[in-house]
Amino acid sequence: MSINSPFVSGQQKTVSKARSIALTNTVVSIGSGVAAVALFDNNTIQKTGAYLTLYGIVAGASTGNFYAEDYPRGVIGMGARAVGTILMLDGTREVFGQRFSNTLGVDNEEVSLTDTKMLIGEGLILAGFIYNMISLNASVKEHNSGGRNFSINITPAVVDDEVAPVLTASLRF
Repeated sequence: MSINSPFVSGQQKTVSKARSIALTNTVVSIGSGVAAVALFDNNTIQKTGAYLTLYGIVAGASTGNFYAEDYPRGVIGMGARAVGTILMLDGTREVFGQRFSNTLGVDNEEVSLTDTKMLIGEGLILAGFIYNMISLNASVKEHNSGGRNFSINITPAVVDDEVAPVLTASLRF
Protein backbone atom coordinates (compact mmCIF):
# COMPACT_ATOMS: atom_id res chain seq x y z
CA MET A 1 0.00 0.00 0.00
CA SER A 2 1.32 3.43 -0.89
CA ILE A 3 0.47 6.71 0.81
CA ASN A 4 0.43 9.64 -1.64
CA SER A 5 1.66 12.48 0.53
CA PRO A 6 4.61 14.74 -0.23
CA PHE A 7 5.81 14.41 3.37
CA VAL A 8 5.78 10.61 3.75
CA SER A 9 9.20 9.16 4.61
CA GLY A 10 10.94 6.47 2.63
CA GLN A 11 10.27 7.93 -0.82
CA GLN A 12 12.82 9.38 -3.20
CA LYS A 13 12.58 13.17 -3.08
CA THR A 14 13.40 15.62 -5.87
CA VAL A 15 15.05 19.02 -5.71
CA SER A 16 12.43 20.50 -8.04
CA LYS A 17 9.60 19.35 -5.78
CA ALA A 18 11.42 20.69 -2.69
CA ARG A 19 12.02 24.04 -4.40
CA SER A 20 8.42 24.17 -5.59
CA ILE A 21 7.10 23.51 -2.07
CA ALA A 22 9.39 26.16 -0.57
CA LEU A 23 8.56 28.83 -3.14
CA THR A 24 4.83 28.09 -3.05
CA ASN A 25 4.69 28.30 0.75
CA THR A 26 6.61 31.57 0.63
CA VAL A 27 5.02 33.41 -2.29
CA VAL A 28 1.42 32.25 -1.93
CA SER A 29 1.37 32.84 1.83
CA ILE A 30 2.84 36.33 1.60
CA GLY A 31 0.72 37.30 -1.41
CA SER A 32 -2.59 36.04 -0.08
CA GLY A 33 -1.85 37.37 3.39
CA VAL A 34 -1.09 40.89 2.18
CA ALA A 35 -4.13 40.77 -0.12
CA ALA A 36 -6.39 39.70 2.77
CA VAL A 37 -5.25 42.64 4.88
CA ALA A 38 -5.55 45.11 2.02
CA LEU A 39 -8.87 43.98 0.54
CA PHE A 40 -11.05 42.99 3.48
CA ASP A 41 -12.48 45.07 6.31
CA ASN A 42 -13.18 42.05 8.51
CA ASN A 43 -10.80 42.00 11.48
CA THR A 44 -10.64 38.18 11.58
CA ILE A 45 -9.68 37.96 7.91
CA GLN A 46 -7.12 40.74 8.31
CA LYS A 47 -5.50 39.07 11.34
CA THR A 48 -5.44 35.73 9.55
CA GLY A 49 -3.89 37.41 6.51
CA ALA A 50 -1.25 39.14 8.61
CA TYR A 51 -0.26 35.90 10.33
CA LEU A 52 -0.27 34.07 7.00
CA THR A 53 2.19 36.68 5.73
CA LEU A 54 4.40 36.14 8.77
CA TYR A 55 4.25 32.38 8.15
CA GLY A 56 5.37 32.94 4.55
CA ILE A 57 8.26 35.14 5.62
CA VAL A 58 9.46 33.06 8.56
CA ALA A 59 8.64 29.44 7.66
CA GLY A 60 7.83 29.35 3.95
CA ALA A 61 11.31 28.77 2.52
CA SER A 62 12.10 26.12 5.14
CA THR A 63 9.26 23.85 4.01
CA GLY A 64 11.44 22.56 1.15
CA ASN A 65 14.01 21.33 3.68
CA PHE A 66 11.22 19.88 5.83
CA TYR A 67 9.90 18.03 2.75
CA ALA A 68 13.37 16.45 2.42
CA GLU A 69 13.26 15.70 6.17
CA ASP A 70 16.23 17.97 6.83
CA TYR A 71 14.93 19.65 9.95
CA PRO A 72 18.22 21.22 11.14
CA ARG A 73 18.72 23.19 7.90
CA GLY A 74 15.06 24.17 7.85
CA VAL A 75 15.20 25.44 11.42
CA ILE A 76 18.45 27.38 10.82
CA GLY A 77 16.86 29.33 7.95
CA MET A 78 13.66 29.81 9.91
CA GLY A 79 15.60 31.09 12.91
CA ALA A 80 17.48 33.64 10.83
CA ARG A 81 14.24 34.93 9.29
CA ALA A 82 12.49 34.99 12.68
CA VAL A 83 15.25 37.13 14.21
CA GLY A 84 15.21 39.36 11.12
CA THR A 85 11.44 39.76 11.39
CA ILE A 86 11.68 40.71 15.07
CA LEU A 87 14.34 43.31 14.26
CA MET A 88 12.07 44.78 11.60
CA LEU A 89 8.87 45.04 13.68
CA ASP A 90 9.21 48.81 13.94
CA GLY A 91 9.41 48.95 10.15
CA THR A 92 6.14 47.12 9.50
CA ARG A 93 4.37 50.34 8.49
CA GLU A 94 7.19 51.28 6.11
CA VAL A 95 7.32 47.85 4.47
CA PHE A 96 3.68 46.70 4.43
CA GLY A 97 1.69 49.88 5.06
CA GLN A 98 -0.44 51.43 7.80
CA ARG A 99 -3.31 48.96 7.56
CA PHE A 100 -1.05 45.94 7.95
CA SER A 101 0.75 47.55 10.88
CA ASN A 102 -2.53 48.37 12.63
CA THR A 103 -3.80 44.82 12.11
CA LEU A 104 -0.78 43.36 13.90
CA GLY A 105 -0.70 46.11 16.50
CA VAL A 106 3.02 46.74 16.02
CA ASP A 107 5.20 49.60 14.82
CA ASN A 108 4.48 52.64 16.92
CA GLU A 109 7.47 54.61 15.69
CA GLU A 110 8.76 55.85 12.38
CA VAL A 111 12.00 54.36 11.08
CA SER A 112 14.00 54.57 7.90
CA LEU A 113 14.48 51.47 5.78
CA THR A 114 18.21 52.25 5.97
CA ASP A 115 18.25 52.19 9.79
CA THR A 116 20.89 49.76 11.11
CA LYS A 117 18.34 47.48 12.80
CA MET A 118 16.26 47.41 9.63
CA LEU A 119 19.27 46.60 7.43
CA ILE A 120 20.33 43.75 9.73
CA GLY A 121 16.77 42.41 9.77
CA GLU A 122 16.45 42.65 5.99
CA GLY A 123 19.82 40.91 5.62
CA LEU A 124 18.85 38.07 7.96
CA ILE A 125 15.56 37.48 6.15
CA LEU A 126 17.27 37.47 2.76
CA ALA A 127 20.18 35.32 3.99
CA GLY A 128 17.79 32.80 5.56
CA PHE A 129 15.81 32.55 2.32
CA ILE A 130 18.94 32.13 0.18
CA TYR A 131 20.37 29.57 2.64
CA ASN A 132 17.23 27.43 2.45
CA MET A 133 17.06 27.62 -1.36
CA ILE A 134 20.73 26.70 -1.76
CA SER A 135 20.65 23.94 0.87
CA LEU A 136 17.77 22.12 -0.85
CA ASN A 137 20.18 20.21 -3.08
CA ALA A 138 22.11 18.86 -0.09
CA SER A 139 18.90 18.13 1.84
CA VAL A 140 17.42 16.07 -0.99
CA LYS A 141 20.73 14.33 -1.73
CA GLU A 142 21.13 13.32 1.94
CA HIS A 143 17.56 12.09 2.11
CA ASN A 144 17.84 10.00 -1.04
CA SER A 145 21.18 8.47 -0.02
CA GLY A 146 19.86 7.52 3.40
CA GLY A 147 22.44 9.73 5.06
CA ARG A 148 20.19 10.66 7.95
CA ASN A 149 21.08 9.96 11.53
CA PHE A 150 17.48 10.37 12.62
CA SER A 151 14.27 9.64 10.76
CA ILE A 152 10.57 9.42 11.45
CA ASN A 153 8.47 7.20 9.23
CA ILE A 154 4.77 6.57 8.80
CA THR A 155 4.03 3.12 7.43
CA PRO A 156 0.77 1.27 7.03
CA ALA A 157 0.10 -1.81 9.14
CA VAL A 158 -2.82 -4.23 9.09
CA VAL A 159 -4.49 -4.73 12.47
CA ASP A 160 -7.72 -6.78 12.65
CA ASP A 161 -8.22 -6.42 8.88
CA GLU A 162 -7.97 -2.63 9.19
CA VAL A 163 -5.13 -0.54 7.80
CA ALA A 164 -3.66 1.72 10.46
CA PRO A 165 -0.72 4.15 10.29
CA VAL A 166 2.31 3.22 12.36
CA LEU A 167 4.76 5.92 13.42
CA THR A 168 8.35 4.69 13.76
CA ALA A 169 11.49 6.57 14.69
CA SER A 170 15.07 5.48 14.13
CA LEU A 171 18.36 6.85 15.37
CA ARG A 172 21.68 5.73 13.89
CA PHE A 173 25.01 6.21 15.64
